[in-house]
Amino acid sequence: MSRAIYFHAPATFARSCVFDGCSGPEAFDQALALRVQDLCGRSLRQASRFIHLAAVGALASVREATPPTSTGVYLATGLGDQRTPARVFAQTRTGPPAVSPFDFVNMNSNTATYYIARLAGLAGPNLTISQGVLSFEWALRQACIAIEEGLGHALVGGVDESAPSIAELERRYRPPPGESPGEGSAWLVLSTEPARAVGRLVDMRWLNAPRAADWQRLHERLVDLVAQGPVFVSSGSHVPRPFVTELVDLLPRATLRTPMADCGDYPTSSAFAVAQGLRDPSSRPATLLHISADGRGRFVTILCHIEHA
Repeated sequence: MSRAIYFHAPATFARSCVFDGCSGPEAFDQALALRVQDLCGRSLRQASRFIHLAAVGALASVREATPPTSTGVYLATGLGDQRTPARVFAQTRTGPPAVSPFDFVNMNSNTATYYIARLAGLAGPNLTISQGVLSFEWALRQACIAIEEGLGHALVGGVDESAPSIAELERRYRPPPGESPGEGSAWLVLSTEPARAVGRLVDMRWLNAPRAADWQRLHERLVDLVAQGPVFVSSGSHVPRPFVTELVDLLPRATLRTPMADCGDYPTSSAFAVAQGLRDPSSRPATLLHISADGRGRFVTILCHIEHA
């Protein structure tokens, strides 16, 4: 990276954040709508559940960071709106009542990005990015490129909602055995300004079918950072568990984080892991390493320095 990029105002929202994972979906949906109303000052009556989920994290991050109107919005999602299409397809098969025209608009995941920009008053670039389990990583990469090319601020997040049925979720997204399906909304404001930053992006690497030498270079890089403080390691569900365990064991001051215990497994849960790690006051100062994989030999490493509170 040619310019230092800083993280501001990490915001996370998942069912466990509200109810400690012990309440049903109806109560979560109600809390979701009320939180959005509190953030933007009005009810989004015609918006879908996916839009509410995206807005709750994005608006919380914007409220805290107060970025300029030129800020770009980069929304990552692996699944997009799940419940609106299911409802529309069911209604078109069974007949009346007629499908609401708002449902056709809300089925397009770009609509959520539009809502965020309009509600937050942001007029910068506006992109919805979907690249499977690496959707957030692609969004973060595109935002960093835009900042290096002159964009002052970017709002970047990952949003996915659970499918209305386990069978549909298994068809669209296959979580590894033992992982519980989840959903969440996690956002960060990026800029080149260090003031009020909670962290700094140190390195981001894309490894295609990495060899032993690639991991050795990563390990050497981390060893240099260990002397500066503790290292927290988190990983996506498609990263082989033995590799993560070995990496933590090799670093004497490394600790494994398990963010999926708070949000469950979903395509953009890496956004939750990074935002959660940056917002944890007990972790400062430290280094945060998050590793993602797509299960097909492609890995992404995000290395951040967590600043003092």
